[in-house]
Amino acid sequence: MADQSVKSESSSNGKKANGQRNPSKNHNLKKRAPQKPQVAENVIYVSTKTHIKALLERCTKLINKDSNEIIIYCLGAAIQRGILLALQICEKHISYDCATETLTTNLIDDLEPATDDADYELVRRQNSALRIRIFKKDLLS
Repeated sequence: MADQSVKSESSSNGKKANGQRNPSKNHNLKKRAPQKPQVAENVIYVSTKTHIKALLERCTKLINKDSNEIIIYCLGAAIQRGILLALQICEKHISYDCATETLTTNLIDDLEPATDDADYELVRRQNSALRIRIFKKDLLS
């Protein structure tokens, strides 16, 4: 009896009993790339695929160009890597400090029809994000 209530609840919110989304057999799930809130030379986007040393070198180049501020954006599973990157920069370059801001990002996934009788659909979901601002300290204060 308890199993039936779980199944009816899972079908009402669009999730399987194990918590994963179920796009149905008539659709293929395609995840869109998230929108970037800022695009500039001093803005870095951290992903789980980019090697941490490459990100660290990119930040070091910006610091060597005497950049006053570096902004790091990380989304979902890459948040840990973004925090690690910011801490390494602040440890290596004592004249820099960091400030963080948590965000919630809206993501859109496409459900493409796998059969002729299915319709094209959109799935909206939210994911946690982090904005890390690395800035030059005022050494006189």
